[in-house]
Amino acid sequence: MIDTYTRLLEKTAELGDEQAADAAVTKLILHLKSAGHMKMLPRVVRELKKVVARRKALQPIVEVAREEDSAAALLAAAREGVVAEHAIVNPALIRGWRARGAGKTVDRSAKRALAAIYQKIIA
Repeated sequence: MIDTYTRLLEKTAELGDEQAADAAVTKLILHLKSAGHMKMLPRVVRELKKVVARRKALQPIVEVAREEDSAAALLAAAREGVVAEHAIVNPALIRGWRARGAGKTVDRSAKRALAAIYQKIIA
């Protein structure tokens, strides 16, 4: 039951029409009140939050060391098969970029190489 309500609200939200989404939420609340199932509403909200978190985790991401490298990193990542809308600056990357998406990770940063050198030195 909760999955059905969650999927219905999710599909309504995907349409992009705020009025339709608001109407769907209002109708759901009225339905839950009339059926005496208002205790289900927090569970529906939790499920919707899980859906959002899942989508965010699966969303392609490109990280760059500096803002100036964003455009080049997005193009290079697209050539590797990871298409993202914008790049995120990650100060932990020393140089280069890292992309995750489409079931793979592409690391063109200096951090990995420096970590490997460090491991060889201390081993």
